[in-house]
Formats: sequence, structure tokens, C-alpha cells
Amino acid sequence: MTATYKVRLIKTVKRKNKETGKKEEINQLDISLDVPEDEYILEAFEDAINHDQIEYPDGLEELPSSCRAGSCSSCLGRMVEGEVDQEDQSFLDDEQLEKGWVLLCVAYPRSDCTIKTHQEANLV
Repeated sequence: MTATYKVRLIKTVKRKNKETGKKEEINQLDISLDVPEDEYILEAFEDAINHDQIEYPDGLEELPSSCRAGSCSSCLGRMVEGEVDQEDQSFLDDEQLEKGWVLLCVAYPRSDCTIKTHQEANLV
């Protein structure tokens, strides 16, 4: 029997709180979906969108992707909590993997997890 995990995809933006003047992170995207352990997270997300199982917010850019082979950074995310198997990827080095970078096109969930999406611009 195949295990299924709850995967939460979030996109945060920093905005200034008008009352406190401090910058706060707010979620522009916050979607949870059930992903089988043998399905890539990006693929499961797109299937859920195509079958109207989840609703993507109007006006928000789509979840980026390009190569679908783990050889670029278009679909890059950052692990907030949880574990994935992304053995099929060839783009990220060991240090980047240790820092929690995730290529959603080749990431299988290995636990319930939360991942920040739209992170390509933040890769250092």
C-alpha cells in the first residue's frame, strides 16, 4: 500500500504592517494537498488543479516549472518542515540540499511537509 502525505505549499510576501511599521510575512498562497509517496509534488499539484480539487488564487503567478527533470531551478522551493526524496535532481549541490532547497518537479514526499514556493530568486 502506498503512503500518502499532506503537502502544504505556501508563497509568502513581506509587507509593512501599517500599525507597527514592522515588516511581516503574509501568505499569498496556502494550499494543502494529499500526495502519494510515488508521485512528484509538482505533478500532484497540477493534477489537483486540472481536476478542480484545489483552487488557485486569481492573479497569482502559476507555480513555475521548466525542465521537469531536476536540472534547473524554475520550480525551486524551500522546505519549512518535513522531508522529501529528490534523488532524481541534478541541479542542487549538497550544501543547498542541506539548507532545505527543493526542486518540486522531482520531489517525492517522505513525510507531511510545508514548502515555500516561488523561491528561484532567493537561491544563493
